[in-house]
Amino acid sequence: MKKIFILAGLLAFSGCAFAQSSYPNHAQLSTRLKTLSSKYATTTKLESIGKSKGGKDLFAITLSKGDASAKPAIAILAGADGAHLAGTEVALQLAEKLVASDSLAKILETKTFYIIPSINPDAQEQFSAKLKFERSGNDVDTDDDRDGRLNEDPFEDLNNDGQITWMRIEDPSGTFIISKEDPRVMVKADPSKGEVGKYILLSEGIDNDKDGVFNEDGVGGVNIDKNGTYDYPFFTQGSGEYAASESETKALLDFLYTTKNIYAVFTFGPANNLSEATKFDKSKTLKRIVTGILEKDTSVGEQISKLYNAQTGLKDAPAMPQTKGNLSQTAYYHYGRLSFSTPTWWAPKVSATKDSTKKEIKEVKASDNEDIRFLKWADAQQLKGSFVAWQKINHPDFPNQTVEVGGIAPYAKLNPPISYLNEATDKHIKFFKAFASQMPDVQILNIKTESVSAGLTRVTVQVTNKGLLPTGSEIGDRVRWVQKVRTEVKTSSAQTIISGKKVNLRGAMSAGESQEYSWLISGSGSITIEAGNAMTGIKTVSVALK
Repeated sequence: MKKIFILAGLLAFSGCAFAQSSYPNHAQLSTRLKTLSSKYATTTKLESIGKSKGGKDLFAITLSKGDASAKPAIAILAGADGAHLAGTEVALQLAEKLVASDSLAKILETKTFYIIPSINPDAQEQFSAKLKFERSGNDVDTDDDRDGRLNEDPFEDLNNDGQITWMRIEDPSGTFIISKEDPRVMVKADPSKGEVGKYILLSEGIDNDKDGVFNEDGVGGVNIDKNGTYDYPFFTQGSGEYAASESETKALLDFLYTTKNIYAVFTFGPANNLSEATKFDKSKTLKRIVTGILEKDTSVGEQISKLYNAQTGLKDAPAMPQTKGNLSQTAYYHYGRLSFSTPTWWAPKVSATKDSTKKEIKEVKASDNEDIRFLKWADAQQLKGSFVAWQKINHPDFPNQTVEVGGIAPYAKLNPPISYLNEATDKHIKFFKAFASQMPDVQILNIKTESVSAGLTRVTVQVTNKGLLPTGSEIGDRVRWVQKVRTEVKTSSAQTIISGKKVNLRGAMSAGESQEYSWLISGSGSITIEAGNAMTGIKTVSVALK
């Protein structure tokens, strides 16, 4: 079987080293997490939050110093789409590097990280299987074509190279042509340019059940990143029978909804609203069911996007829109948290290539086609195995037509050799440090006490968000699962609140916003005032009565 990636070297970081030259299977992932948790037992906690359909543990690792639940937290989710392995690797490396470095671990004194690196391990295991193909579904058996049979039309390896790519079939009814920019790539014919389709493009395989559709019912059931509760894609292949139908989805949502100190959710997967923030669309926010990012959250998204681009230095991200039923949108619209998604890595645009024979730089225009862009980058990096050359085969379903098998190798476009992810992880750690420094910081300021009469004191305070981000999202004010900012006076049995509420609740506070509270209290001694919530942390002051 051909190897997609050939990589030498070690994945190394301070304090630990793993000879990981390829993406880990579930057993290797488990070993890395258990090794990390054992070595750094005081700052990590490893737990299984559930099982996949195939019986694999869904691991969550908590990184924190002290009481993890008492500090504002960042949740990092990866591996929901099984074809995206880079996100899982970056999440693993991020955990390893955060705890191994004393300077990086300081962030864990005030913040908690919850990292779930592989939400769909059944699908990710296909990377290590004898037959390699990009699989997004878990191990549940599904009747995708609704014909009463299960898994009867899978992929077939027609050129016997151990991986599933594409078939291009010469056919006058086809809608594809060979790209003029790169003959390795197939593109849709553009009638406005006078182009006429000459090829049909299908995934590699045969029509086993003779229903006219190829490979529509094979191994791999539900894509967990289509099984979320928001904008669930009914009657769509890979989405499941209903929203949150899968054990993986349920386990993740149970973890999120019971972990109240999570301030923001970051998903490492094949979607991107981080390097380029989502635009505000008022019409989508006025519906009974909100389908667009709310206005205040749009502004916050733009702020975070600028921070991300400045800290990571990543540029020219390809268009990777949010898809229906994905977990990132569920985390925003239903869980009520600020939610962002990034692939963590993408092939940069290449505008020049080196001609090794002439030892000079040959100018080549950067392409807007993502496949061509990737192949130019792979060529420049001299990566082997990124592309399977088109090869003629005899196909039983097309006996009198020219059929060729080839194309970009499975997993290659979104998952570079692991050595490229070391730098990507470092860039994302830099971003998360900057993000943590901007998170809300609720403080109780300008405390004033005034003696009104003997045994009667007026206490006035300002509760202020000194952070650079709001205490919560605007959508969170509409979601019952998000705690309000709570300011409470705690008195002893010898003290009585004459005026003012004992508990004051309010919605999200924007950066720099203040709220004044005042109480009239009878008695002597000291009272305690608390302000904040689980997502911001709770601050406490003691005030002596006059």
